[in-house]
Amino acid sequence: MGEIAVIKGGRLVNVFTREILPWDVVIKGGRILCIGPDAGVVAGTDAQTINAEGRYLVPGLISAHDHYEMTLMSAVPFAEAVLPSGTTAAILDPHDMVNVMGMEGLRLLIDESRGTPLKAFFVVPPCVPPSPALEDAGCDVRLEDVQEGLRYPGVIGIAEAMDFARIIQREPEMMRILDWARSEQLMVDGHCPEVRGSELCRYVAAGPIRTDHESVTVEEQIEKLRLGMYVILRRGSLAEPISAGDLVAQVYDTSNLLLSTDGCIAAEDVLEHGHMSWAVQQIIAEGVDPLTAIQMATINVARCYGLDHRIGLIAPGRAADILFVDDLTHFRISQVMVDGRFIEAPLSYPRYSYPEKVLQTVHLDPVSSQDLVIHAPESHRSEKIRVRVMEIVDGTLLAEERIEKLPVNGVVVEVDPSRDILKAAVFERYGKGTRALGFIRGFDLTQGALAGSIGQDSQNVVGVGVSDEDLALAINRVRELNGGVVVAAQGHILAELPLPIAGIMTDISPRDLVAARAKITATLRELGCQLHDPIFTLSLCITLVVIPYLKMSNRGLVDVLSGRFVSLFVS
Repeated sequence: MGEIAVIKGGRLVNVFTREILPWDVVIKGGRILCIGPDAGVVAGTDAQTINAEGRYLVPGLISAHDHYEMTLMSAVPFAEAVLPSGTTAAILDPHDMVNVMGMEGLRLLIDESRGTPLKAFFVVPPCVPPSPALEDAGCDVRLEDVQEGLRYPGVIGIAEAMDFARIIQREPEMMRILDWARSEQLMVDGHCPEVRGSELCRYVAAGPIRTDHESVTVEEQIEKLRLGMYVILRRGSLAEPISAGDLVAQVYDTSNLLLSTDGCIAAEDVLEHGHMSWAVQQIIAEGVDPLTAIQMATINVARCYGLDHRIGLIAPGRAADILFVDDLTHFRISQVMVDGRFIEAPLSYPRYSYPEKVLQTVHLDPVSSQDLVIHAPESHRSEKIRVRVMEIVDGTLLAEERIEKLPVNGVVVEVDPSRDILKAAVFERYGKGTRALGFIRGFDLTQGALAGSIGQDSQNVVGVGVSDEDLALAINRVRELNGGVVVAAQGHILAELPLPIAGIMTDISPRDLVAARAKITATLRELGCQLHDPIFTLSLCITLVVIPYLKMSNRGLVDVLSGRFVSLFVS
């Protein structure tokens, strides 16, 4: 494309005024020079003309809150996957990488992201590990670390303050970070599921904390809006408990509603359905007006994060990130322009070379089947014992608490696959040697085991299995790979996905990643598992101790809402 170009014949979606205007758009040097009914005159006679052929011109989409590590893709393949479907910018919270590598991990992700045209705006994670009293990670972020991260290029604020219990209780180190953020007038993201009333006021006032993306009811979302928060709706591969249409119908002003994937979108869904474009399609299908849905993924996000002078709308001085959309109701995108240039899939950008220490992050001793045995308390004399069981809710981040009786063989508490009660294990992988064992329902495995170095958010090694021998085999293979996801059964490795970058990501092409994920899912299907996405479930539903209700860290079972450890055994 030449130095100056003019888009003619399009219908410009003005997200400021909610108008659709038959205007021209003039682009120069990757930025928008002029818009208007006769803007083409500004371009001059030598400008290249692009015929929009009646299509809608929509600003490039922005994910308001994203963890691309959760897609298992590093920055380059992530950009290759999402750009063709219209995601041109993202607010990125790299807390997964920082949990493993500290602020050096943030710096490396920033460096890698420079190799693509995706506009990556980073926020510094303040809660690493998310709950220091409950789990262990590869580092312990303090105020000085946050200050260091904010000096890096492309960093615009502070990421989700997810340990809401520490904040409500005014824990000193957490308040050092938030007090400093206030003094510097920095943006702080939030994370406060089911926090209501005076506790919510106390949480918001600590920052002030500006956003939340973890509400579970419309009433909770509206309460947060009334307190001046931006509410981020998450859409992607998970089932969400709230209809966007129900929320929007009760909100007079939707300018504080944002849209994101939160990283909860599988690579295969990105390639098949899109990224933020799919999120927009989902909320339109839920009853949100298309213009409102577009605003939630463009101008609302840009305003929230102070970026509307650069992105989020088609207006003079902004980046020429423009989507050519055939139909707003179904949000069908036919072409994507980034910085004034059309892009087409498949994209391929040069790979980033990570230092060796990023590729050697699983510091775990070999595991034997004996390490996975759960012994009944010495005082127990019955053939059955009552235990707490994590019961996952497929397609969500939740795990409910259930009390079940399990058989005791001698002193060993056994699993019960006939009732879908399997062994769960979490092994700390940073050299401390701690581990926790428990029971889980929802995987439906009849044999074998699944393990991975992707236990959110501390990224410890997590596994689920019918057989202790197979579970040990899968965990040891993850160790040998220095990170990955592994399926084992009857003493054999059946499928694996190496994740060499910090043990949580790969830089293989998105299509190759989809193929590897499909092999793991298909193998697990043969072993009885019918979960929609067993890799996501393994990563998100067991160890995420900031999402209700019963979770397990490397230190033990956690009652999330109380922020306390609970015993595996129930008297």
